[in-house]
Amino acid sequence: MRNITMSKISTKLSLLFLLIVSSFFMLKVTASDLGHVIEVKDFTKLSKQMKQQKKGLLLMLHAEGCSYCEALEEDLLYPMVKSGDYPNVFIRKLQIDSGVPVIGFSGKKVDPEAFAQSFGDDFILTPTLMFLDADGKEATEKLIGYNTPSLYGGYVDAQLANMRKVILKKNK
Repeated sequence: MRNITMSKISTKLSLLFLLIVSSFFMLKVTASDLGHVIEVKDFTKLSKQMKQQKKGLLLMLHAEGCSYCEALEEDLLYPMVKSGDYPNVFIRKLQIDSGVPVIGFSGKKVDPEAFAQSFGDDFILTPTLMFLDADGKEATEKLIGYNTPSLYGGYVDAQLANMRKVILKKNK
């Protein structure tokens, strides 16, 4: 009788252990599960991934307290990430007024505002969506501001299609 009871306890403990271990695998959390777009810190690391996977970069330049930036992320960018319908692009953001240096495409640390200004603008309006290739070059024209939300997704999709053509042409 005692062996049967010990066997049942052992079986139940084994099942409990398996349940606990499997729950850890189910708790794998990604950035898209957290409800936001990833803030980029290292463009060289991202560039390597872009080259390997032949993807472009949709980069939102944003600022602290920018309500239009928050709306753009919430209304459009986060749903794009979550949907999985954009496999050919990395969607990231960069806070240009953070003062926290990032690693640029050159591999050197750079202030986010200086990074944004390196694309030829003396000042940056936020939000700005940039469409970059793996070398950090603009693949197509940027979108500045966020207006007409009902149409904006179409503008973004058109620019993503243009960027994709440029990237495929480069990778021939």
